[in-house]
Amino acid sequence: MARRTKKVGITGKFGPRYGVTVRKKIKEVSKARQTPQKCPECQHSAVKRESSGIWICNHCGLKFAASAYSIRTREFKKEQATMLEYEELSPDEIPNTKEPEVVSEPEVVEEELVPEEIVPEEIVPEEMETEEVE
Repeated sequence: MARRTKKVGITGKFGPRYGVTVRKKIKEVSKARQTPQKCPECQHSAVKRESSGIWICNHCGLKFAASAYSIRTREFKKEQATMLEYEELSPDEIPNTKEPEVVSEPEVVEEELVPEEIVPEEIVPEEMETEEVE
């Protein structure tokens, strides 16, 4: 039996309905959805889609939420794009990655302890030291 869906692939079931562009988009999404994805925890290509947005790894049993048709979410794609941009830049040009300048505390210089000059106490007669209250 001859293959009738060489060009259209999985969207051959739609026949001539829905238009070419829609069928091409469905083909891309379906292909990405059905290929085994890489598990974020054990790194095996064993992640399958259980339902819309729910993915499960057949190797380690991890069940997690992600995008409906791929495990890569928009935030993940944004992070990847910024990482690629940062790889092209030098470390000085990357914002918020410069190490904060360490402000060293002034060194405390220990001064030699010099004995204070000894001042002789004035000798006060005993009578004057204690005042008698009458």
